Amino acid sequence: MDTKSSDGEKRTERWFKKAVHCFTRMKETIRLSCKTVLKGVSKKFLDDDISEGRTAVATDEMQPWKAKVLEDFQAWLSEMPEQAPPALSVTPDTCDLYTLFSEFTALKQEIKMQNREQHRTLKALNQITAMTDAYGEFMDHFNEKTKQIAALEHNIRVETEKRTVSYFLDIRDSLVRGRAACPASVSKKGFFQRTPKNMDNIRDGYDMAIRKFDASLALLDIQPIASTGAVFDPMTMKALESRAAAGMEKGTVVETVSGGFKRGDEILRYAQVIVAD
Repeated sequence: MDTKSSDGEKRTERWFKKAVHCFTRMKETIRLSCKTVLKGVSKKFLDDDISEGRTAVATDEMQPWKAKVLEDFQAWLSEMPEQAPPALSVTPDTCDLYTLFSEFTALKQEIKMQNREQHRTLKALNQITAMTDAYGEFMDHFNEKTKQIAALEHNIRVETEKRTVSYFLDIRDSLVRGRAACPASVSKKGFFQRTPKNMDNIRDGYDMAIRKFDASLALLDIQPIASTGAVFDPMTMKALESRAAAGMEKGTVVETVSGGFKRGDEILRYAQVIVAD
């Protein structure tokens, strides 16, 4: 497009130079023709006309604008050279109306071609703009759908983790109950009942298993809810029953039947407890 515009401008510039040259030659041709005609008029007749004009000017019989035109014409004739300069020696046939109109027609066609190219360029730019707008809308829709899919994926992952972990929480409750049964087994003594050996090692094994279980839950941001010995909290606990407990204030959790767990601010499972009455 830039190359075509540059070529059109060069052709236009050449045409204007040629037109100026043609008009200059026409001007010299007209001047030479007028001078040739004027030379054919008798000197006496011309002098009489000039003297009459001067007389009319002197007597104020001629209108001012006519007198001014006559003086300008006389000054122009006096300044004209006897011969035309060599660079401007032309004949009336050098520049004709056909050539002039041909140049105008060529210029008109060139302007039409440039306008047509500009129209095509504007049309292409409008199409590109429309495509860009459509692409922007598509990308916005795509980004919105991507966010929705990411949110859906996150929700599915969270729900899957919650369902999977719920089966292992009962195992932790079993470990806690086994850990709590160790001191009770040691305290029971009878004639026909022997004290289990290596009970300390068994208790330490329960403690290790519970710690590893809690560490695994912490990787999923799941924390156990402290309940035994704590004040009953209806936001995280459910009371199964109440019983009298010596040395414990009313509303204190005496025993935890099943532990509670939370993930951030969400309660995954409420702790089921027995409260002191």
